[in-house]
Amino acid sequence: MDSFYFSVIIPAYKDNVRLNLCLKALIAQTLHSDEFEVIVVNNDPNESAEIDAIYFKKLSLKVSDEKTPGSYAARNLGIKLASAKILALTDSDCIPDPDWLLNAKRYFEADKDFSLGILAGDVPLFFLNDKKLTYAEIYEKYTGFDFKSYVAEGTCGAGNWFSYKKTMEEFGGFDHQLKSNGDTDLSGRISKKYRIVFAPEVIVRHPSRYHVNELVYKYRRLLGGTYKRKFEHKPLPFLKHLINFSFRRVKFSAKKFFTVPPKESWAIFAVCVAITIGAWKEYFFLIRGHETKR
Repeated sequence: MDSFYFSVIIPAYKDNVRLNLCLKALIAQTLHSDEFEVIVVNNDPNESAEIDAIYFKKLSLKVSDEKTPGSYAARNLGIKLASAKILALTDSDCIPDPDWLLNAKRYFEADKDFSLGILAGDVPLFFLNDKKLTYAEIYEKYTGFDFKSYVAEGTCGAGNWFSYKKTMEEFGGFDHQLKSNGDTDLSGRISKKYRIVFAPEVIVRHPSRYHVNELVYKYRRLLGGTYKRKFEHKPLPFLKHLINFSFRRVKFSAKKFFTVPPKESWAIFAVCVAITIGAWKEYFFLIRGHETKR
């Protein structure tokens, strides 16, 4: 079918509950359901994605499997399967606002010369209990996704990304060998040729991480992505990068002792210590030849 305006691509890996919440939010889109399709790419090699039957009735929904591990490999399959000329990328743990697709459509309707390489929306965090934040939630309160800054640097995260399908194909899609940083890599290359625009009203919401070990894992995964892109087989430059990373955590934590309430500053300090320890563990893990985390 060629009439879809958007193909929404969602990689999924052992995340059935949140995936179904994401699909529920897509049913609630103000853009008519006939104008978009949804492609879920299951990246779990052992189990199928469990999707409630109602979403197959309410949405133009395709579900496919990608055995190659990593969300970028899954997104590449979604790009290949997409019927629409414009791709809308998000993640299974994200909740799109009702006007997400409608607001994005206005930007592409105004793009008469097809110079728009990436439309990047906003990704505000939400918390389990706003009145009782955990240490991890306090940390993410001050360090959450800043897509406006990403765009200023010429990059975009895959959690809220729109592009023409032909643009994604022109650049060969995502590097399927990466487990992290693949969106930074591809968006950086696209922004050298096409416009990348931040759209604050194009919103998907992302849950804050609740436990400190989730944050530690996130940074170990991100560090692995940076290693694969820039420092593989270069332990000394990678060590310099890690020292700089650790110094930034110390600097960030120290600054917060003067700018936020004591309870929050101590929480941030504890999280920064945990992240730094985890980063150093990941350094030795990677230089010994182990696989990066997904």
